[in-house]
Amino acid sequence: MYASSLRSLLDITHNSLSNNILQPPAKKTIAKSPFFLHPVFREEGHFMIISQFQTPNYFLLAFLEDYRMDPARAQPLLTISLFDDMAEKKDVTLVRCDIINRGIEEDEGYKLCQSLLNDYADEEDFRSVHMFNKKPDAFDVDAFVIEKERRWKAGTSGGGKKGIAEGEATEAVRVENKSDNAV
Repeated sequence: MYASSLRSLLDITHNSLSNNILQPPAKKTIAKSPFFLHPVFREEGHFMIISQFQTPNYFLLAFLEDYRMDPARAQPLLTISLFDDMAEKKDVTLVRCDIINRGIEEDEGYKLCQSLLNDYADEEDFRSVHMFNKKPDAFDVDAFVIEKERRWKAGTSGGGKKGIAEGEATEAVRVENKSDNAV
């Protein structure tokens, strides 16, 4: 009862965002494979973003090239926070995506967030995440980018039908652009 009321409230609160409901990934799954790649496609081509999960509940996403030059100094473009306080008792996880750098547009930030969550929540997509972290030499970046481009252009982010936890509730995703306040 409480979870459905909360979902209704979140739907009303965030009705200005289209497609604001996503399946949350299981935190245990994320912690085992904390890094992943996310291509962003624009008219002139694409660039790569790398995500890193940091405990307890945060993803930092930065340009891959910045991370390659110096991981400690790579500036995040956006952050994704998982609020799982009610996950166990109420089966609800909230997700917040904050764009903190002008290198990413709001719609790109939403697509990145949706894609990241699906990469970890969808069993088929998680195979790529797992391979990237555990067997990087076997990870086919070119094939991965081609598939992601197809999904990006089609407006879909995941290949599967459900998240890992079948009965898991959905959550609202709030994308905020803080780049106007960025230094």
